[in-house]
Amino acid sequence: ISTGGWKRQWRETKTGDFPGKLSAIVKELKREAATIALLVEEGERKAEIERQEWEARQIIWRREEEERRRIKAEKDSREELFEIIEAWVEAKRIEEFFADAEQRAAELGDEEKSILQERLKLAREMIGGTDALKWFRSWKTPDER
Repeated sequence: ISTGGWKRQWRETKTGDFPGKLSAIVKELKREAATIALLVEEGERKAEIERQEWEARQIIWRREEEERRRIKAEKDSREELFEIIEAWVEAKRIEEFFADAEQRAAELGDEEKSILQERLKLAREMIGGTDALKWFRSWKTPDER
C-alpha cells in the first residue's frame, strides 16, 4: 500500500497470458478488500472535512463581504449627505443674495424696481431651486443602499 492509496498493476508478460492471471488478481483483490474499504472510508472522511472547511471559508467570506458592503454604504451615504449640506450652504448663500437684491430693489422707483424684479425672477429660474428638503429627500441612508 502506498501513501497515496491502494494501487496495483498487472501486466501481460506475453501477449494473451492475462486471462490466466485473472484468478490470482481476484484472490489478491479479495485479500485487499478490507484495506481498500478503509482507504475509501478515509477518502470519504477527508472529502467531508474538505467540504466542511470550504463551507466555513464561504461563511467567513460572506461575512467579510457583508461588512465591506456595510462600510461602503455608510461611506457613500455620509459623502452624499455632506454633498447635500454643501449644496444647501451654497443655496442659502444664493438665497441671501436674492433676498438682499429684492430688498434693495423694493427701495427703487417703480420702473427700475419692475425691471430688477423681472431680472431676479429670471435669475432664480436659471439657478434652480434652493429647497433643502427636496435634496434631503433624495439622500439614501446606508440601509437604503
